Amino acid sequence: MEIEFGVLMDVREEGYGGERVDEVVVADRLGFDGVWLSEHHLTGDGMLPSPLVMAGVLAARTSRIRVGTNILVLPLHHPLRVAEDAAVVDLVSGGRLTLGVGQGYSEREFAAFGVDRRRRGALLEEGVRVIRSAWSEVAPRPRGKIPIYVAGVTAAGLRRAARLGDGVIIYCATPADLIARRKLLDEVVDNPPPLICTGIMHVDEDADRAWADAAPGIAYLEGEIASYGGTEPPALNREDYLVGTPEDVAARLIAVHEATRFVHFAHWLRLPTLSHDAAMRSLELIAGRVIPAVRAGVSR
Repeated sequence: MEIEFGVLMDVREEGYGGERVDEVVVADRLGFDGVWLSEHHLTGDGMLPSPLVMAGVLAARTSRIRVGTNILVLPLHHPLRVAEDAAVVDLVSGGRLTLGVGQGYSEREFAAFGVDRRRRGALLEEGVRVIRSAWSEVAPRPRGKIPIYVAGVTAAGLRRAARLGDGVIIYCATPADLIARRKLLDEVVDNPPPLICTGIMHVDEDADRAWADAAPGIAYLEGEIASYGGTEPPALNREDYLVGTPEDVAARLIAVHEATRFVHFAHWLRLPTLSHDAAMRSLELIAGRVIPAVRAGVSR
């Protein structure tokens, strides 16, 4: 099966208008296989709290690209509500929804919703069970089978994700961390389901300009992710990230595939602080030169 490529839509308070949606329309036209939406709450920049609402918007503006959540924090929601909303999005999109869920980790989010963070693993398991049951027993029913992918990070989380999900989602900013997570998954699970990798990738004809454009956004993302988990952000090293010329990034992504065997790789379509023009240059180059080179390289 040919490996797939997708984009992560970064939506913050200033980006709910036209440009971000237009960028996904371009990704659809360029042949990307999926667009993914994350979920966060109580952020200073208004990062997307309602991924299924935005999924419906994107479904209406696109024609073929699959629309997915990566991830929806299931313990913060009533699973029947999620099942109904997901079924509606799937129906209006013509069966293009993928539901990616996870247990979450942010203490402030769980406190705000009055959910016991210590029960998040159990709530995730129960939620997936309820959703699958609702889709078979309660109208509206999805057009077909909606894939449920489950995110994991730790050994216990990866075991749970492999047991519950049609696929396992891993987000890591760097190739080294993606490879380490794949190794851990193989250590704790026999015959795991397909792996969906999401991370950072940005390309330009000029490698120095690629890094100059991407570095502020990477620093912002790493800082935000660290703040959610109450940790310190890592120091930025240029060689750690999939940033550079199309040829260099393609070669490195082929190596990532050899080590992780991902079936789908998604990257931030537009990093925070990145201009629309820089994001579109990168997207065109990834579609035209990175993806064909990677597919050719992994098929040998």
